[in-house]
Formats: sequence, C-alpha cells, structure tokens
Amino acid sequence: MATTQLITVCKDSVTFTLNAADLTGMPVGGLHKTPERDVPRSDGLKWNVSWCPAGFSPEHAHHLSVFLDVNKAVTAMFNFKVNNSFIQSSLLYNFIELKQFGFYRLAHHADLRPLFVNGQLSITCYVEFNLPVSFTHLVPRTALYSDHVPTDFELIIDSNRLQIHKSLLSLISPVFHAMLSNDTAESRSGRLEITDFDVETVKTAIDFCYGREMETHSVETIFEILRFADKYDIKAVTSLVEKMPQQSLSILTFSAIIRYANDFFKDDLFNECCEFFKVHQKEIVETEKFTMLAPTLVARLLKQAFDLETEFDVLRHAHGNGATFILESLEPPILESLSLETFCDTVSYAWDCSRDSLKTACAKFFNEQSANIINMQPFGNLAPSVVQGVIKLRCDMFLADK
Repeated sequence: MATTQLITVCKDSVTFTLNAADLTGMPVGGLHKTPERDVPRSDGLKWNVSWCPAGFSPEHAHHLSVFLDVNKAVTAMFNFKVNNSFIQSSLLYNFIELKQFGFYRLAHHADLRPLFVNGQLSITCYVEFNLPVSFTHLVPRTALYSDHVPTDFELIIDSNRLQIHKSLLSLISPVFHAMLSNDTAESRSGRLEITDFDVETVKTAIDFCYGREMETHSVETIFEILRFADKYDIKAVTSLVEKMPQQSLSILTFSAIIRYANDFFKDDLFNECCEFFKVHQKEIVETEKFTMLAPTLVARLLKQAFDLETEFDVLRHAHGNGATFILESLEPPILESLSLETFCDTVSYAWDCSRDSLKTACAKFFNEQSANIINMQPFGNLAPSVVQGVIKLRCDMFLADK
C-alpha cells in the first residue's frame, strides 16, 4: 500500500498593493515581485509572490495574473485573496520542475476597478508549505553511545533478530521491566517473539529509544510506532511522537491522520481534523487516499464537521460534495429498514440524488403501501416532481410485469 510522507506544515502570508494605474499603465507581461521570504527549518526554501497587473500574456489581457514563486521543489497549498471582496482562488501544487505557478486570470479588470480605494487595492497570498520531517531532532540521546556494552536480549520479528540490551528495555518500559525482572520464559530464554508488528516498526521504535540517526518515516509508520509504544508503555516514544500527527496535518496527510484518530480514539485529534476538513473539503475529497477511507469513517467525519443530524443529511452532503464513493455502502441499511416512517425521507433522497436502486425499492414499497402512504402528511409535503416520479415508476414496473 502506498504510504504518506511524514511532513510538517509551515504557514506564511504576504500582502501586496495593486495600483489602479498599473492596469493600463503597464504592458501585458509587465511584472512586479515581493521580496523573497525565508521558510524556517526548510533547508533553504525561499518564496515570493509575483503579479502582472495587465495580464501575463495577450490571451490573459485585461486580467490580473498572480503567481507563487519558490526556489526549490516543494508542495504548497496557496490562496490569493483580494481583500475586502469575495474574489479569491486556492490551489495545491507540487513544485518539481516549474518554480512558478498560479492564476493567470485571478480577476477581470472590470471586477477589480470598483474595489480600489484612493487608487490602491491590497491582495494577500496565504501559503502552507509541506516540509519533510526528520525524526532525528526528536530522539532522546540516553543510550546512543552504548556499543561498548554487549547486548543480552533479542527481539524476534519473523526471520529478523534485533539485538538489544535488557537494561534499556527495563528502563524505557514498565511492561518489559516486569517481564525481565521475574521468572518468565522471556527472561530465561533471552528473547521475545513479536508477531503483531513488522520489523520496520519495532526497529524504528528501538532505534528511537537508543537515540540513533534515522531517516524520515511515513505517517503510517509513525502510527505503527505509536501503537507499539502504547502496547509496551514506552513513554519515551509516546510523549515525543504523539504530537507529530497534529503538527503534520495537511491535505496530503489528512486521510492517514484521521484514520489514526478514529482507530485509536484520539478525540482531540479527530476534532482538529474536522475543523481542517471544513476549510479544505474540496481539495481533500479529490485525493486518492480519501477514497480509500472506510465509508463509516467518512460518514462520521461529515456528520461531525458539518453538524449533520440524520443519515440522509450525510448522504446528501456526500453526494453533493464529491464523496459519492460512500453511498453504495451506506444505502443498503436504508433499503433494509424501509418503512412507513422512513419512506418519505428515503424517496425524497432517492429522487433528489438520482439513486436508482433506492428509487426502485421506493416504487415497490409504494405499490404495497400506497393506501397508507397517500394519507400521510409528510407525503403531501414532498416535491411534486418526487411524487410524480415514484407514481410513474410504480406504473412502469406494473406494466413491465404484465
């Protein structure tokens, strides 16, 4: 399965002034730039904004063109907003070969002119850079220089054997301490077989506790390390590493992080994911990893993020906002529980969202219960097009059976 790179999100912004005189006074392609800004802890990443008041090229004439410029490869989420207006555009872009990208037609001059005050207009660029995170700066150094002491214990994972010191295990984990200080099979044999974690997870967790240099790991690996540390109560890991998911929350890491928050009952982290999703829903639902989430998890996310009350509210929101992949899994229980009490909500959703299997089920149910349904007040409140649709489908099915 594809993994998600562990990142930290660095946020910044810059505001520049657009002069009304430049709309006609500068040639097409004429360019202004803001000063470069340094991104902390980024190994030299710099960025700035550039803009063409008269348009980037003849095909963009009479439009304001705006761009984000960077000096090296990076993934960035950026938003240009014309202040005191509704004009704005956002984009997630992976800068690899191109070092400049943006919006060739942020706004037409005709839309901008009424917004100028004393011949000037301010525009802000908000940017979030996804920067790789190194484990190295977090690791404790207590046992880094212990190579002169022979190891006296083995952790066995499949065919792999990790050599380790009993004293370190006892020091970092009360679970290991109890295991090794009593007359147990592990203390007598000098080995422990681990079957519920892979070797990468265990080795990374142990290397972390030793204080060894490590490469940047994926978000998924970090979660497995936290799971290992939770099982053996290794606070040297959990106290330092458990904050990393919140610090790494971005459009690219969102799906992995909310899955972890849901699976391990991290309510504070789940709440933070909901707030993030409310702002970045459009971009997140377009990612491949989001479509791999469990439909029940997505339903919980939608319900909490947008204060949705019923299952039909969730389904309608999913249908209207690009999360249609959850519908096929969440609709069967509705079919199974179809009743007089749920009929009107079901038929309304089926026709509003063009759900054919539900339409058919509703038409069959209407055929069986029409005498009761037509006397219900909620049925009379349905949209005429819905009522007409279910009656017509019922008739079509009746004729087809004949």
